[in-house]
Amino acid sequence: MSYLPFARKYRPQTFDEIVGQEHIATTLKNAIAMDKVAHAYLFVGPRGVGKTTTARILAKSLNCEEGPRAEPCNKCSSCREILQGTGMDVIEIDGASNRGIDEIRYLRENVKFASVRGKFRIYIIDEVHMLTQEAFNALLKTLEEPPLHVKFIFATTRPYKVLPTIISRCQRFDFRRIPTRDIAKKLEEIKKKEKLDVNDEAIFLIARQADGSMRDAEIILDQLLSFTKGKVGAHDVTKALGLLEQDVLFDLADSIINNRKEKVLNTIDGLVNNGKDPIFIASSIIDYFRNLMVAKIAKDKSIAYITLSEEDYYRLQEQSKLLSLDEILYVTYTLSTAMDLMKKTSLSRVPLEISLIKLTDRTGLTSIKEVLDRLSVIEARVTASPFTPSPEPSPQRGEGQKEFPPPTGERVRESSPSTPRNDGIDSRFRGNDRSGLAPRNDKITPDNDKINGSPIPQEEVAAERDILLLQKIKNSWARVLNFIKNKKMSIATFLSAGKLLKVEDNVLAIGFEKNNSLHKEALEANVNKKFVEEAIKSIIGEDISLNIKALEGRIEEAAMSGITNIEESDIEEAEKNRPNRVDPIVESAIDIFDGRVIDIRENRNKERA
Repeated sequence: MSYLPFARKYRPQTFDEIVGQEHIATTLKNAIAMDKVAHAYLFVGPRGVGKTTTARILAKSLNCEEGPRAEPCNKCSSCREILQGTGMDVIEIDGASNRGIDEIRYLRENVKFASVRGKFRIYIIDEVHMLTQEAFNALLKTLEEPPLHVKFIFATTRPYKVLPTIISRCQRFDFRRIPTRDIAKKLEEIKKKEKLDVNDEAIFLIARQADGSMRDAEIILDQLLSFTKGKVGAHDVTKALGLLEQDVLFDLADSIINNRKEKVLNTIDGLVNNGKDPIFIASSIIDYFRNLMVAKIAKDKSIAYITLSEEDYYRLQEQSKLLSLDEILYVTYTLSTAMDLMKKTSLSRVPLEISLIKLTDRTGLTSIKEVLDRLSVIEARVTASPFTPSPEPSPQRGEGQKEFPPPTGERVRESSPSTPRNDGIDSRFRGNDRSGLAPRNDKITPDNDKINGSPIPQEEVAAERDILLLQKIKNSWARVLNFIKNKKMSIATFLSAGKLLKVEDNVLAIGFEKNNSLHKEALEANVNKKFVEEAIKSIIGEDISLNIKALEGRIEEAAMSGITNIEESDIEEAEKNRPNRVDPIVESAIDIFDGRVIDIRENRNKERA
């Protein structure tokens, strides 16, 4: 008698023998017992999980001489014929080779004939998704209203290729991948029945390599028995299937943890020279670090999610304690990114080695929690009042020389104390800025209103405070407009056309040109003005009143900014010589990091364009 492979020899013959699909077996058994068998079924799932086997068991149960019954007897002539594939009432069709409209027309003609021996004429169409659209359409009417003695069972691994009109006429059953432990349990049964010399670790490796397919696991076991002449160990499995041994993966992870760069290179070199594909090596390492992640999170309960021998499991659990969760996630993300690059280049070994060397040096790795904490600190500093006192006193630059610490976010130009400021703007336009530098007091209070022991006039203190408050409003103006935009789009549109002029006694002057008179009138309404004032307070934390002004040209705008006794020609000359304004992105960076502008250079590329 010829040899019968395990995949055929141990194929389930009853619903109770089906592994991993209990939900489907129970439903079909109940349907037969209650005489509620549908006229068409669609079995969906990956390869080797029992779709065709379940279809044959259902056919035997329906046509059993003692049935229909929930479990076929497997003894009567009908059951034996179906088991041997010779039953005239059970027609198995390969959808890949019988996919045309002519084959479906032939099927439609034959369904009219009664069954020969059993109660039903059953059509099992495997890989039904291979049928053409014309063939599907020809089958629709027959499938919806077949003769009472006809049953259809379709099986497919790609349900998305089956027409929705076909699926809607069938009862659909989704077959799951079989859990690794269930596959290992089935292999243990085969081992006992066949009296095989296969150790437990080898069975675990076979079950995991089968990837949820019982048929694949049985075929692999057959193959290994031929490879080893009857005695199978874990080393035989890894050698025959080209897998990475757990010892190798453990050593690689240990080298990454302990920053052993040379050992990593030696290990990868040995694996590649032995024929291991770099992409396969990367995927194996990712799978290993996935197990480390599970061991790190689930701890003692992680054994339910990891398919390893007991010895390897406890070794993995101890190694997981040497890494933080962020480091494990960082390793998996880095290797996943490297795999994408490896698939696009012929030098797939290089990205793998670079990634692993990078992973051995994790000194600069910052946890997500730490990054979030830093962002919270920066946000608090940005939204904080500019009048907050500085924690350290400013250093004195020299005897008799007056210098104030710069306020948070203030932009200043760095220049030599002995060199007069020359930025193209006439000194008459500087207002109260006597030194050419922005005022640099972080806090102005009655106790601090002195410069080197000399009292400062209260008018100058108020002026300095107003300048700082105006600067704070300008720095937060984009946030104010965005806040208003989310509440009332029209007010934000009107307000964006205005110009921030000055602050005096907590009154913000906003100017509008003649062509924006409609915007000015809309914002002068008490309801809108109050809404804007509340928005400013919620963003910058200051009680500000609005003064909506109409600008009468640039002279009016300059006067509102505190510049007096000027002519129109002077302003035009100043505009020509004004240095480039700082980019808004640079302004934001200055605000966040308490920086200052050292130099501003024009973009010559724009002029050339």
